[in-house]
Amino acid sequence: MNKHLLALASAALFGASGSAMAIDVGGLNLTAGPVFKVASVYENVITSVGQTLAGVGEVTQINGVDISSLCSGCELTYQFGGYLVTALSPTTISFSGGYINFYLGFGANNDFNPFASAGSAADLAAATNGALFLTLAGHPIDAAGNTFSGTGTNIGLASAIGFGAGLADVDFTGHLNGNLAGSGGLANALFDTNSVAALFGGLADIQLGSSFSNVFLPHPGECPGGAECLAGSADLRGVVAIPEPQTYAMLLAGLGAIGFVARRRRL
Repeated sequence: MNKHLLALASAALFGASGSAMAIDVGGLNLTAGPVFKVASVYENVITSVGQTLAGVGEVTQINGVDISSLCSGCELTYQFGGYLVTALSPTTISFSGGYINFYLGFGANNDFNPFASAGSAADLAAATNGALFLTLAGHPIDAAGNTFSGTGTNIGLASAIGFGAGLADVDFTGHLNGNLAGSGGLANALFDTNSVAALFGGLADIQLGSSFSNVFLPHPGECPGGAECLAGSADLRGVVAIPEPQTYAMLLAGLGAIGFVARRRRL
């Protein structure tokens, strides 16, 4: 038995003895269990059925901890699109389809700052220039197959104010609902937990919420027809699946058994 390997397994076991285990995913530390992400969101104004909602944003906190404390010199940004408007009134709006791609950026790719950038095109480039971290696709919230809905006032106008809610699933292909990101999200397997109750389409992976208004826009000169003419906040709730300490204990036991057999063979 390789003593170095056994020592590493022991360290993993005892290091996991806390109440919540952590795992490094591309340089970002995530903990097992429920995850609550808070993010900024910048999106286009919707004025009619058949249009598509799209936008960008940045995750600022995970479980109340600033991103800067979870990965040194990084940002976790995202792009969303493919949300097709199926119904619209001054107080309600609904969407089908939809995708959300998250990107983890370091160094020169830690550059998302809408209020200091040249415009929305620069923001889109900055939001998507890191490593593909997570790819999500819309999950049905009603019998009609809608995946996201919103309520508020002046919906359909540039002065829209309101809140939205929806569901999403991990998309391992990265090609659903018009998405072009492709497969390979670093954290896809960790968020594929079917942990969110849903009335339609089986269990979901992520619960989404958002707010929107035309207050404090990063590029007002592009509005009302620009890519970032509504702004607000978003939250994503799900569960990260990381092996529990018992798993490491079984691993250590297995390694010990291998070591015992190896010693018997040397006798």
